Amino acid sequence: MTQFGETLRQLREAQGLGLRETAAIVGISPAYLSRIERGKEHPPKPEIIKALAKVLAADPDVLFRLCPSTDPDVVTLLKEKPKVLELVRLVMTKELSDEQLNKVERFIKRDILGETSSDTILAVSE
Repeated sequence: MTQFGETLRQLREAQGLGLRETAAIVGISPAYLSRIERGKEHPPKPEIIKALAKVLAADPDVLFRLCPSTDPDVVTLLKEKPKVLELVRLVMTKELSDEQLNKVERFIKRDILGETSSDTILAVSE
C-alpha cells in the first residue's frame, strides 16, 4: 500500500503539483490524498486512480498494478467475455513461465491479430 502512495507522491512532485492543487483537480480532499500518499489509507476507487493518472501524466495500468484495486475496464471485460476469465485461470493454474507467456502473446499477436511488426517477427525467429 505504501508503494502506491509513494509512487503517487513522486509523480505529483515530478509534475510540480502541490498536494492541495492535485486534490482539487481530482475532486478529493487534500487530507485524503495525504493519507493515501503516506500509506495510511487504502488506494482509492478505480475512477479516482484514473483521474490521478491523468493529472499526473501517468499510465493508469502502472498505478493499478501497485494496488489491489482492479481496473473497471478489466472487470467489465471479464464479465462480458467469460472465455477471457477461463484463459486467465488456465494461465494461473498451469503457472506458465515468462517465456511461455511471451510465446502465447506472440501467437495471439501474429496468428490471431495478424500483426507482423519487426519485433514480433524477430522474437518468433529466435
